[in-house]
Amino acid sequence: MSNLAGVLSAERRLPESEKLNLETLNLYRRLLGPENPQALRLMHNLAFVLSLEGRYAEAEKLDREALDLRRKVLGPEHPATLQTMRDLGVDPSREGRYAEAEKLIRDTINLSGRILGTENQFTASTVYCLGGIEARKGNRPMALSLLRQALDTGLNPSDALEMENDPDFRSLHSDPRFIAMVADAKKGAAAAKTSE
Repeated sequence: MSNLAGVLSAERRLPESEKLNLETLNLYRRLLGPENPQALRLMHNLAFVLSLEGRYAEAEKLDREALDLRRKVLGPEHPATLQTMRDLGVDPSREGRYAEAEKLIRDTINLSGRILGTENQFTASTVYCLGGIEARKGNRPMALSLLRQALDTGLNPSDALEMENDPDFRSLHSDPRFIAMVADAKKGAAAAKTSE
């Protein structure tokens, strides 16, 4: 059920994914308890779908609950805890609460860099998220610098390919530096595919 919900989300069949995620989450909570790591993963997945649907306040509430539980159950430095922390940092930025979002994302970058390394895909994706916040704020030079840093330090090629369509970077579409980074991302993704 969880895997199908993920496929539905990837296909942008969000209402169906939301319903199935919620149904699966309720089953996990009932059968295994609300603090079960799989239940916490499902909370995180449901929050992600809510965010994709533009329901940022609901996603943020669920991510806050998941973060508190993941810190308690898995610890503050567990990769799953860091992932929820990062996603929680993105939601406020979409509601214009940039200072709060930036603090959460920077805290996640610092923890991730220390635990996983500065040239780790997760750390790079978190730097990418900070670039999105800076672009939303209208800080073009910082957004471009952070995007370049993310690309140079291990951003997953499939994530890099999304950069061109990411609504956070809409304000950068006409900038030649952004256009060059998109081209670099496409080359990097093609090279990664060739080497597989």
